Amino acid sequence: MKHKPKILIIGAGVSGLSAGIYGRMNGYDTTIFEMHKLPGGLCTSWRRRGYVFDGAVRYLAGVNPKTQGYQLWEELGILQDTSIHFYDEFVCIESANGRQLHLYTDVDQLEAHLLDLSPQDEGVISELIEGIKDFTHLDLPVDLTAGNAVELAEMGREMLPVLMPTLRWMRVTLQDFAQRFKDPFLREAFPLFFQFAPPEFPMMLCLSTLALMNDREAGYPMGGSLPIARTLEARYLELGGKIKYRTRVTDIIVEEDRAIGLELEGHQVVEGDLVISASDGRTTIYDLLDGNYIDRSNRKRYEGGMLPSKSILQVSLGVAKDFSEEPPMINFPLETPVWLGNLQHERLVLKHYCFDPSVAPQGKSVLSLWCEADYEYWRWLYRDKARYNQHKDEVVEVIIDILDQRYPGLHDLVEVVDVATPVTYERYTGNWRGAFAGWAMTTRKMSMMMGIGMDKTLPGLDHFFMIGHWVEPGGNVELSCASGRDVIKDICSAREEIFRTQMPD
Repeated sequence: MKHKPKILIIGAGVSGLSAGIYGRMNGYDTTIFEMHKLPGGLCTSWRRRGYVFDGAVRYLAGVNPKTQGYQLWEELGILQDTSIHFYDEFVCIESANGRQLHLYTDVDQLEAHLLDLSPQDEGVISELIEGIKDFTHLDLPVDLTAGNAVELAEMGREMLPVLMPTLRWMRVTLQDFAQRFKDPFLREAFPLFFQFAPPEFPMMLCLSTLALMNDREAGYPMGGSLPIARTLEARYLELGGKIKYRTRVTDIIVEEDRAIGLELEGHQVVEGDLVISASDGRTTIYDLLDGNYIDRSNRKRYEGGMLPSKSILQVSLGVAKDFSEEPPMINFPLETPVWLGNLQHERLVLKHYCFDPSVAPQGKSVLSLWCEADYEYWRWLYRDKARYNQHKDEVVEVIIDILDQRYPGLHDLVEVVDVATPVTYERYTGNWRGAFAGWAMTTRKMSMMMGIGMDKTLPGLDHFFMIGHWVEPGGNVELSCASGRDVIKDICSAREEIFRTQMPD
């Protein structure tokens, strides 16, 4: 019988927990080292005086048991006892003169609404609706990232039903498509489909997202982000895995170009046969490995060749007002631009969670706003805690004043406020510059998702792997969980062992 390697995993985010779960199901001795006291990493939420503020999940794909992708959630032991909220409307986008674009998830309702907004754009609208309907034939497989040519070929077979739409749309950006509309409001509104979307954001992702929502294959897991992480944690511990919380890894120990262990804060050394980093990519490559195993492509990515996702400022409010009649997400312009930190904002995006009764007392609401932030500015402020906290208070005052103008009387109904800056995200999750999703999504990244993707290994370093949103283009919860699955599958393949998705009898 082959010796089963001892696997050391850095980070108890969803990818690290997923790797731990599949590692245990395949008989490996696994230990996860997490600097925080909670699991989940960026997939987290926090409670403040009866309100729950979520920092991650707005929707998950593959939540319908009839889909192939549901197999991932089934194997990981989550969602079976979780209710899913399916959105009737993804986002409402407003113009300065009061016009509203409602991105309904029902494709027929969306078509009727768009034709009502702009009959002159019937041709473009027809093209959009046809694209959404084409992608309703997409059934995402559980193996979302190909590990080799064989898996890539299998993915190709899985994509056959949407091959022609994929070829048609894969290089079209959201910005380019928006310019096809004659109506100036639709040209302005469509690029705002996803908040923080860069200019090269792929139109195909918009179409496939609406297709999944139309088919009730993507929705919000009631309870939000932290329960997902807690369920993964419970599954992992139930399988005999070990987690060391409040344990910061300071170095990956390498001998003869082979990862053999970890050094922890306090100079404690832990030996292992394999090391998997599910933590921040830049920290892993430049700090834990001192930049010794970086090739040109990785150096280019981390030194400006790829666009990271935005650093964000999250303002959350608990208010004694029911917002359930409002669209779940509203992107609206401001009469006068405002400064939040050192960045000027002309629009705000307001989300509420009234569809989830677990996040606020009855008749009350959680409101959440994500705003682009300058990491360097907030890091500079953080040197002086009093000044840092004062600026956070000023941001809250500005936000509440804006919302009070939109919803008169709201100012007096605010019961709880919470502000998370890029420094907050960096401190609690270790993510570079407080980025919330790894690399920003572009058409280039979409092409990577449909190919082999980024390598989970580093050149010249054996017995080492990287997983999570810094190596999986797309960087969401599904891909991060699939990343943990894939790495264990790759390890089993290299050892010529059968990959198992449940504990052996």
